[in-house]
Amino acid sequence: MAFAALLKSSSRTLMTTVAVTAIGFFTSVITARILGPEGRGLLSGALLIATLAGNASLFGLANSFIYHKGAGRPFNYGQWMVFSLVFVAGLSVMLAWLGMNITSEAQLHAQLPLILLLTAATAGQGYFYALSQLHDGLHFFNLMRFLLVVGNLVLLLGLVAFMDTVDFRAILITQLIVAAALMLLGLGWAKRNRVWQMAESDSPPATWKGMLGYGASHHGTVLLSLFLVNFDKIALLNIGTIVEYGFYALAFTTSRLIGAVQEAVSTALYSRFAGKDVNALSHHVRVAFRVTFMPMLLLAALGAALSPWLIRWVYGESFASMTIPFAILLFECVITGASWTLAQRFNAGGRPGLVFVRQFISVVPVFIALPFLPRQDIHIYLSMLMLFGAVLRLTVTLGLYPFVLKERMPEILPTMADCTAALRLFTRRSYG
Repeated sequence: MAFAALLKSSSRTLMTTVAVTAIGFFTSVITARILGPEGRGLLSGALLIATLAGNASLFGLANSFIYHKGAGRPFNYGQWMVFSLVFVAGLSVMLAWLGMNITSEAQLHAQLPLILLLTAATAGQGYFYALSQLHDGLHFFNLMRFLLVVGNLVLLLGLVAFMDTVDFRAILITQLIVAAALMLLGLGWAKRNRVWQMAESDSPPATWKGMLGYGASHHGTVLLSLFLVNFDKIALLNIGTIVEYGFYALAFTTSRLIGAVQEAVSTALYSRFAGKDVNALSHHVRVAFRVTFMPMLLLAALGAALSPWLIRWVYGESFASMTIPFAILLFECVITGASWTLAQRFNAGGRPGLVFVRQFISVVPVFIALPFLPRQDIHIYLSMLMLFGAVLRLTVTLGLYPFVLKERMPEILPTMADCTAALRLFTRRSYG
């Protein structure tokens, strides 16, 4: 029955993820064709700084809320939520201001006030995006994700309809409006559901030290993940031209299309099992890994084979330089997704420090290799380095099972029972 419920949550999240991915892809195509490589690079650079600073400021505060409340630990969760929102808003603005130093692009620095406002709104939106996983049905979580891409697309189409020339600044303003609206929507959701209340429990109360400790431990993993996912773009924004950055950033964004299934399953695992039955968590993580890894890897191979034709057809001949990075990053996305699925065994099981360990081990050789990459065709070498980091991270994660958890290593190939369960997910047949 637990697996049936997980399938239902995964199915809802998967359907939302597919819709979100399709709409986001359509929006990306429109912005690329409107702005061209340089304008797309400027937009991607501004969004990179705002998103990184916003996510880096979250500090695991929402995840600590979810874990301790899921474990039935009494605490003043209302006070915690107020503290969290003030903290992430202030820290995000400071990080974005510092983050502008990674680029000397004058057109980006001219939009500093707008980028700082977008960062603060993104941080608030991100907090409620994470906190909405408190309810394992994930209804509001999926609604926020859907409204984000729909809102961005609707306002973008409005710009196209009513403005003769659309530049990256106008698009940034529309994204600020959407992020701020979603943050206000999150506040309304929290107030309406009184998420800070909980039933009486015999569990020992949580403490500020424990809440902050879990959040900090979880956040260490998040920071390393942010670096692993974005170090290539940060490096290219610093040492390459804005046009080169535009090519690579779009290749990376487009390659994320293939990660929808793994993202949906990982989210459902954390939401359903955070702070709860570890044995059930371990079983379902293994099943999710087996069901998604090899099929998605085969799909990545197909996408890579078709990429020379697909990129030119979708974005135009001017974006042909992103073909090779796109093909490589398809494999990186699937391997990263598989590693993150397995990592939910540690995150939801109350041991996020293990995820930090595997992130740290995998990031060190990648970080060391970065300065030695050739400057010519650097976008290709960066994508290869990303793929190497993903493979190393998955290897370390698999090794943690027998050496740290004392559990057998997860199997890679799906069983017949796994295939039957996956078929039910896609056909939406009875889960009973």
